[in-house]
Amino acid sequence: MKLYDFEVLRGEDVIVAERGVPLYNSKAAWPKLVAMARRVRQSGCRIRVKEQGETIILIGAGAALRYANFDFASAA
Repeated sequence: MKLYDFEVLRGEDVIVAERGVPLYNSKAAWPKLVAMARRVRQSGCRIRVKEQGETIILIGAGAALRYANFDFASAA
């Protein structure tokens, strides 16, 4: 299990962060990412997911909501 950091960005400022979230792989980050996007409700926000300090996902909150039901398990 790896630890992931989730950050909601407005511009370059981190407005919400959850650090050290244990997940089995990066695909498992999607439900958490969508949940954060639903809570933010501000335009222009992005969500960044980091693994060991490296950005592995960077997506706009609106785009995350648009693809909230996408099945990444079947897309692999």
